[in-house]
Amino acid sequence: MYRCTARTIRPGWARRADGYDDQRIEPMTTQGFQTFTMAGALLLSTSVAAIEREAFDQLTSAENHVEIGLGWVSEDSARFGRYNALYDDGLFLVLGLDYLVQPRFDDPAPLRVEVTARDLGLGNRHLLVRSGRQGRFGLEADYRERRARRGDGLVTVYDSQNRASLRLPEDWQAAPGTAGMNLQLPVLHEFSLVQRRRQGRVAASVNPAERWQVSAQARQEDRDGTHLLAGLFGNTGGNPRAAFLPVPVDYRTRLVDLNLDYNDRRRQFRLAYHGSLFTNNEPGLAFENPFSTIGGWAPGSGFPDGRGELALPPDNQFHQLSLASGWQFSPNLRLVGQVASGRMTQNEAFLPYTANPLLAQSIVQPLPADSLDGRIDTTSVHLRLSGRQSSQLSWNASYRLDDRNNRTELREWVYIGGDSQLQDAGPASSRRRYNLPQDYRHQRLRLDGQWRIDERTRLASAIQRSRTERSLSARDQVDESLLELSVRHRASQRLQLGAQALWADRDGSEYDGAAGFLASHDSGYTDTLAGQWANIPSLRMYHLADRRRQRLALSAGLTPHEHWSLGLEAAHASDDYRNTVIGLTESQQQSLSGTLTWAPARNLSAHLFYTWERLSSDQSGFSFRGGPNRPVDLANPERAWEVDHRDRIDTLGAGLERRLLDGRLQVQLDWVKARARARQDVSSGSALSTAPLPTVRNDLDSIMLRASYRLSEPLSLHLRYWFERFSSDDWALDQVGPDQLANIILPGESSPDYRVHVASVSLRYRFD
Repeated sequence: MYRCTARTIRPGWARRADGYDDQRIEPMTTQGFQTFTMAGALLLSTSVAAIEREAFDQLTSAENHVEIGLGWVSEDSARFGRYNALYDDGLFLVLGLDYLVQPRFDDPAPLRVEVTARDLGLGNRHLLVRSGRQGRFGLEADYRERRARRGDGLVTVYDSQNRASLRLPEDWQAAPGTAGMNLQLPVLHEFSLVQRRRQGRVAASVNPAERWQVSAQARQEDRDGTHLLAGLFGNTGGNPRAAFLPVPVDYRTRLVDLNLDYNDRRRQFRLAYHGSLFTNNEPGLAFENPFSTIGGWAPGSGFPDGRGELALPPDNQFHQLSLASGWQFSPNLRLVGQVASGRMTQNEAFLPYTANPLLAQSIVQPLPADSLDGRIDTTSVHLRLSGRQSSQLSWNASYRLDDRNNRTELREWVYIGGDSQLQDAGPASSRRRYNLPQDYRHQRLRLDGQWRIDERTRLASAIQRSRTERSLSARDQVDESLLELSVRHRASQRLQLGAQALWADRDGSEYDGAAGFLASHDSGYTDTLAGQWANIPSLRMYHLADRRRQRLALSAGLTPHEHWSLGLEAAHASDDYRNTVIGLTESQQQSLSGTLTWAPARNLSAHLFYTWERLSSDQSGFSFRGGPNRPVDLANPERAWEVDHRDRIDTLGAGLERRLLDGRLQVQLDWVKARARARQDVSSGSALSTAPLPTVRNDLDSIMLRASYRLSEPLSLHLRYWFERFSSDDWALDQVGPDQLANIILPGESSPDYRVHVASVSLRYRFD
């Protein structure tokens, strides 16, 4: 908003800009005043329009610039570069662009063009092109590329030149366990866990008529690389053997969105289609068995004839139609809703029961179908009614439904376990199994409100009830009630206080841990068992178990001086699985944090923060053997065990920002120090033996310095320096070689440790 001030005109001398008296201003007559007023109005309107044009240009103008430079990384580190693509040592290119063409203030057909390029010299690059005419049409295209390295220096016994079929060395010496194998270089092959994602997107929108818009968007993401997975041979709890495999990744995901929108002041509608198509160009992975045949395996299961095969993620599709609407019944009452219906399908061809030709000769009952022909119909409903009773009271009532009807056919499968046994199709065979097409239905009803008690205090509350139903599950129905309450109070101009509390209670139908086991096995087998269960009956899965959740959070904001501000927060949360005997029984989380900010001037500011977190959980378990020993072991309390998990995380950080030389030089410094410790305390009954586990440790120190200096109006110099040090101790990874375990060939992964320096220098040129 621009304000024009009128001054009283009095008789006197007008003074020229050069300082000399020019002419005398006489008192005006009525006619003269009217003439002056009309001329002044014209002049004033012209001046205001010019001011508005100038203000519009200032508000909508962007800093068009191109940046080019060089950077340097001191050493390789997969963990350091997992998000920023700075995982390789050496030089990299700094290259970026911001370009924006804004329409003129009075352009009758304003056209906007935007081009943005980020990190073009790195593996995580982004290019965006956007154009459009407001109220008429819009076009957009962008390309993103991301590279992620999870680990380096991993090893495998397989030659991964043929990604879909892993072969052992020609002179491989097999053994029943890793102790008899030569798991040393050059027998082992090194590989890295690297994945690259390339995503392209195009979008367009057009307004064919007033209040109507049609829009479309298409995206495609290609993902390739390697990830880690274990391939297993064996069929019982006593004879499995495994080796970690470099698994090929070659995925393509295509997404399509089509929307038809209508908008006016009271009503809004959207009819939409969403499609998702996933393709895996590597449907399976075959691998040779590096172990010799052992007891419990069928002849020919081990080296050199043994062969396994894993199915990788199958091709699948999802299609959905939705209708969304909003209605403004009155200034104080509004209803919004969305209804969607979709379908998931998966029809990838099955792999055979076994990849071993010798074992395949025993098959008397083949696959019941060539593919799953899987289908899930989805329905979702979301309704929300919002109202405002007064300037002090508002409320929302909402209902949500998520329904997944699994239409996949239930079939019987007589599998061959771990490519290590002959098919057994007898009536009492444990290998006669059924797939479980589980249905899922979730409903939630919520009512929340906000009440402004006075100018200083605001209160918010919510009550919620939800129900989740699952078929072929340990619990058919899970219900949860939730209550939330929060208050904000401005005690003074310098002090603000807040508090939040949450209470939730979850229970449900009778828990039957054997339901899935019995539904997936033939009764001819389960009738032969002394106890008809696979997991101990008192075991509870944490996402289905009864749970009481409580959370309390307090906050305070203090401004003791105009240059200083302090923020404090404290929170405590607990989950009590009150009826769980075996499983996760309790978890807690506490946190404290504080932030101190100092800003004595526009060109100087600093901050300091500290966060303390403590995570704890208690888990109980029971060790029992198979076969006829199960009922006996279950009655022996000396086979029980407990684990207490205790994690603590401390984070300290500070930052400084300074402008010097009339703003030509800007300096920014950030420092972070983080420390994490994880401890596990194990105890057990006398029938079991335990040993203390070492503490897992992670330490991070990071310093980042950025400086920019304006060499001239269009040209500036940018310097960046980043040092980061990370060290960790993890007993599960450190000094654990490929042959550390007797029956598993490990990848030789170690916990990360690095000290990385990153420096870059670049020039940024601004242009119109």
